[in-house]
Amino acid sequence: MRSSLPFTPQNCFAVARDEAEIQSLLNNDVYKFLMLDFILAHPEYRDIEVRWKMKVRNHDVHLAEVIPESALREQLNAARHLGWVSQADISYLRGMLTTKWQPLLREETLTFLKDFRLPDYELEADGQWGYDLTFTGPWKTSIMWEILALKIVNTLYLYHYTKKARLSPSEFNGMMTKTFSRLYADIDIFKAHPNVTFSEFGTRRSASTDIHRMVLEILESELPGQCVGTSNVMLAREFWQSNPRGTNAHELRMIPTAMVDNPQSIVDTMYRIDREWMTHFPELAILLPDTFGTSFYLKNAPKDIIQGHVGCRFDSKDPRIAIPEYVDWLLQNGQNPMEKLAIPSDGLDAKNAVDIMQRCSEQVGKLTFGIGTNLTNNTKGTIPVEKEIFGPFGSFSVVIKPDAVWRKDESKWVSTVKLSDNPNKAMGSPERVKLFKQVFGMAGMEEQEVSV
Repeated sequence: MRSSLPFTPQNCFAVARDEAEIQSLLNNDVYKFLMLDFILAHPEYRDIEVRWKMKVRNHDVHLAEVIPESALREQLNAARHLGWVSQADISYLRGMLTTKWQPLLREETLTFLKDFRLPDYELEADGQWGYDLTFTGPWKTSIMWEILALKIVNTLYLYHYTKKARLSPSEFNGMMTKTFSRLYADIDIFKAHPNVTFSEFGTRRSASTDIHRMVLEILESELPGQCVGTSNVMLAREFWQSNPRGTNAHELRMIPTAMVDNPQSIVDTMYRIDREWMTHFPELAILLPDTFGTSFYLKNAPKDIIQGHVGCRFDSKDPRIAIPEYVDWLLQNGQNPMEKLAIPSDGLDAKNAVDIMQRCSEQVGKLTFGIGTNLTNNTKGTIPVEKEIFGPFGSFSVVIKPDAVWRKDESKWVSTVKLSDNPNKAMGSPERVKLFKQVFGMAGMEEQEVSV
């Protein structure tokens, strides 16, 4: 008998309907398209061979115990062989404009996307409970796997967990009801503080595309002046938003710096990339300084970057520390903080967004937020405790990052590095991490619990 309950696996998960989770390349964060546009414009970057790897940061999350390998392969294969990109999709991408009414993406990029295909993947069992998931290919094509694969992994984990835990229809409905009750509680907090604005950044760890769509519909209805957009290109199009929200990611600095060994060359490459990005996207000249440490980045930033950037995204340092540090740096360099944009974006929810706003809003010209997992996958602890038998249920910290680049002239793979302001998020081989720590130091870094 068909359930009359509002939430069922069939209306929450594509896999429960025997459908592909990824049915469009646009079901992706906009910064992937922006970075693609950038690297296609720079021949020295586009064909760098990059190896990407999945890493589960939570040691008590055992993917292979929950997600059948056949189910994971089926969804990855569906994405891998998807025919992309439709003319309607191209038209939407072409319609994304700057504030000066210029196309955001170049025609070369749109032409490239018409015949786009993802490179292949490698999947192996990693010990008893994990998976070793790897993607290898030129940066210009492998760039698109990260978000799509993360969506697949997160969705399959939740769906197969509920299936293996044998949740009854009522229990499943209760789980989803709790999840959306949390969303409405956050909405109440936002409504009580109408000066707090945010973009929805939850694509990579959304519970599913179906649930993501429900969340965004509620946010659009309940907080039309405060939820200013989504990073998801497909959903931005569905909800008639002119431009999705986003700029760039850490990979933009991780990959080129892996091509050099000299300490000064590593530093120069980091700043060169940001300089080139600012030239390519002047309106999106928003710094992401925590790749190798915010304090080093600010202290040593070249004058043209100081003067040319329009704002800063704070990703792994507590914004209550990072924003004052950023403001002091601006003042020391003759810049007006009231002309800059600040975007905290790591592990936020309504309560801490409000707290940050109350403490820091008068320090910069505009303070807005990027909020992700806690909007689109706020599922931790929502199933009956006696059914939580395969490790923790709900969202968990999983990433897919550049792992290494292939140096053709030396015929070898070289590890990429991300230090982060939170050493618990550091990535890279021990040798390269040691080198980068020697180059950038550890000033301003502080270990914090990784929740997303």
